[in-house]
Amino acid sequence: MPNLSKKKIIPIHVGWSFSLDSKSFLRLHKHGLLRLFKIEAYNKSKPFHSTTFFSSLVESNLYQELFFDHFSQFVKGKHGPFLIKNIKAGHFSKESNRFFEQDFLQLISSPKWGCPAISISALEKVKILLAHIVMESTLIYSLDKCRPFNVSSNEAKIYEHEWSHNLTSFYEYVLYNPNLKTAYVLILTYE
Repeated sequence: MPNLSKKKIIPIHVGWSFSLDSKSFLRLHKHGLLRLFKIEAYNKSKPFHSTTFFSSLVESNLYQELFFDHFSQFVKGKHGPFLIKNIKAGHFSKESNRFFEQDFLQLISSPKWGCPAISISALEKVKILLAHIVMESTLIYSLDKCRPFNVSSNEAKIYEHEWSHNLTSFYEYVLYNPNLKTAYVLILTYE
């Protein structure tokens, strides 16, 4: 029988390491902002497993950030309108590459309560951005917790922390290209 006491147990969230390459943003209109975090992603084991990837990402310091309309700031234990402790790897659902661009453009073009339409210039910039970051090998995931947060009956929301009410809508997508070892966290915020 093997001696199990000598085996090294590595926590699931240390399977990946992340390094922030850049942060960019694009103003969609007066009340909407697209944020893009470009991240170098290093896997300590060869195959991609979404559970270890997202467990590692959520636990990383670069994921812990509050988003306001015009700026963001590091806040331990918070990510957008959510508490980190309430975000699990299973909350990320795989999206189809085939329809992602079309669905995303529909999302940013659709009317939002109290918001003007996206400008033609911003829409063109988003199209160029998506053409640059979505490739055939890109794995695309959406954060499921955004769906109930974005329901139109905002008065019925139960906010996870004191700054959650700052946003009327929050959308998040994580795009990972295993060939380039690059991930993008694409966030839409509306106030």
